[in-house]
Formats: sequence, C-alpha cells, structure tokens
Amino acid sequence: MANLNASLVHDLRITTVVSGGHMFSHYYFMVFGPIMPLLVAELDFTYTMLAAVLSAYSFASFAVQTPFGFLIDKYGARGPLIAGLFVMGASIAAIGFAEEFWQFLILYAIAGMANSVFHPADYAIISGSVHNSRLGRAFGAHLFSGHFAWVICPGTMLGAAALWGWRGAFVAVGLVGVGYALFMLTQWSSLDDGREARAAARKEKRAKEAAGSPDDGSLGSGIRLLLSFPIMMCMLFFVFLTLGFTGIRTFFVAAMEVMNGMSLANSNGALTGFIIGSTIGITAGGILADKIGPKVWVAAVSLVGAGALIIVSGTVPMTPTSLFAVMTLAGTFLGLLLPSRDLLVRQVTPDGSMGKVMGFLSTGMMGAAAIAPLIFGFFLDLGQPVWVFWISGIFVALALFTFVTTTQRAPARR
Repeated sequence: MANLNASLVHDLRITTVVSGGHMFSHYYFMVFGPIMPLLVAELDFTYTMLAAVLSAYSFASFAVQTPFGFLIDKYGARGPLIAGLFVMGASIAAIGFAEEFWQFLILYAIAGMANSVFHPADYAIISGSVHNSRLGRAFGAHLFSGHFAWVICPGTMLGAAALWGWRGAFVAVGLVGVGYALFMLTQWSSLDDGREARAAARKEKRAKEAAGSPDDGSLGSGIRLLLSFPIMMCMLFFVFLTLGFTGIRTFFVAAMEVMNGMSLANSNGALTGFIIGSTIGITAGGILADKIGPKVWVAAVSLVGAGALIIVSGTVPMTPTSLFAVMTLAGTFLGLLLPSRDLLVRQVTPDGSMGKVMGFLSTGMMGAAAIAPLIFGFFLDLGQPVWVFWISGIFVALALFTFVTTTQRAPARR
C-alpha cells in the first residue's frame, strides 16, 4: 500500500508540474483571438495581416518540432522545457511594446519556436515516468491543462485589456509565464526525463555494436519509425483536427462579429463554452481511455458530433444562450476523444521514442496551424465568415478516417 501511494504521489507531482507549463503553451497559442477586433481597429491591420502573424508562430514551431524531438530523446527534456517557457513568456510580454507589423511577426515567431519544445518534452516525461495504468488519466490531465488555458484566455485577455489596454494585457500574461518557468526550475528533480534509462540504453547499444548487432537507435531507424504507416496516420489525424479547430479557436469571435455583429462578450462567451465543454469531455475521456483504450466508436461519436455542431453554430440563426449550449456540446464531443488519441500514439510508439514521435506529430499540427489562419483570414476579409464553420466542421469529421486506420494497425500494449 505504501509503495502504491508513493507511486501515485510521484505520478501526480510530475503530471501537475508538466501540465502547468503546458497550460501556458496553449494560452499563448490563443492569446490573439479574443482581442483581434481591438488590434484591427487600433493598428489598422487587416485580418489577413494578423493571420500572417499567427502563421509566423506556427511556421517557426513547425520548422524545429521534429529536430527538438530527436534532441530531447537523446539528451533530456527538462532543460529545453523550462527554457522554452521562459523564452515564450518573454516574447509574449515583448509584444506589448511592438509598434510595427514586422515586430509582431518576429516576436510571435520566436514564441512559436520556443513552443516547439512542449509536446516532445511533456510527452517524453509523462510517458517515461507515469505508470502505464494511469497514462490515460495523465494524458487527460495534461490535455485538461491546455484546454483550461483556453477557457480562461478570452475572459482574462478581455479583462486585462479593459484594465491596462491590449499592450498591458500582453505584458502581464507574458510575465506570468516567465514566473512559472522559474518555478519549474525549482522542481528540476521532480521532472524525471528518463536520463538514467537513456544512459542504460546507450550502454546496451554500445555492447550491441561491439557484438556486431544492428543499431536500433540510429537516426535512420528513427526516421523509418516516423515514416511508418501508424505514425503517418497519427500525423494526418493531428493535421485534420488542427485545420478544423484552428478556425474555431482563433477566428470564431471575429467570424461572429463579421457575420452578425455579435458583441465580443457574447461571442467570447460561446467560445468559452466550447472550451469548457472540451475540458468536461477530456475529464471523462481520460477515465474512459484507461478503462477501454482507444475505440473507433468513441472517435465516431466524438468527431462526427463535434463537426456537425460546429457547422450548425455558423449556419443556423440562434440566440447567444443557444449558441453557448451548442458550442459547449461540440467541445464536449471533441474532448471525449483526446485522451484516447494520446494513448493511441503511445501504443504505436516504441519505448524511448515518444519525444521524436510527438515532435514529428506536432510538426504536422503546427504546419496545419500555419496554413489555416491564412485560409480563414482570407474568407473573413472577403466577408464570407460562414466558411470558417464549414471548413472547420468538415476537417473535424475527416479526422475519423485516420483514427480508424491507426487503430487497425496499433499493437496491443496495455
């Protein structure tokens, strides 16, 4: 019993500290969305220009995700994770002092590059340290932290902007992230990044090489793993979901304002409902994933339901209260699947390779996130906001195909 309690406390500590940093990663990814109309009005930017800023973040993260994944698997996750949050927070704070369009581009691109460490480092630490019987709930808690950030982002950014202006809001939320990075530094010993296990693996590798055995830890074998069918299907799953939900998370408020003049309070309220629903779904989904594993029927209900409701939210006239309810339900459907998604990735990933695999999958995700804002911003500038909802809903539903094909190839690993 004592050993069980110690193991549980160990897993809770690691999951909590890592998830706290992950919360800031998600918050900063959404930080422009809630106040985008304010920036357009004050800076005389177009939505396409702001979309380019968002794309700069995603392109920068896209460029370095996979290399960071390989480096994290080889050298450890703790240092890059803490440094990444520190740099990201500092860059967000510096945006509060930006005057020119190119300054927004560069600062948010730096933030995007720093963001690239989170998924490889977080998943390497959690999958290497948390007991297999609790991985679904650990992934659920990790996801919950990110979606909780999206819950509080609209309200806190609008509130901070009302108190200190949008510049003060950026400075304030950026400095909070810097502070958490310093706190994580004090938790260094708790962030078990598997260094000892990797050292033992390298020792075994040298022994195999001396005996003339093949080198299973080579760069070539890592690349072959990333190009294998299950990992490529996981990549497409991440891409489709990102294409679908970037439109909602980032452009929902602006689309509602262009489409029917909805107030920032009502549109941000509906968006918050979507993210609250996601956190509810994630909580239930984490428990479900540990009990039954990744199942196709869960994916079908989740993705088809979420996609259909997203389309309804942008094509059917409704009151703000009804819109809040529809978006909350859509978010709940989405959240139900996400812990199973991460558990499925773990099932198709060999031990010691979670960093590079998550880096690779996040590369696809950030590539999609780089392209999506340009598409949605273009339609907003054309005065066609309804396409934000149609495109988002269709891509969410398409993700079902990739989930089904991946589960058919996933080995039993429970």
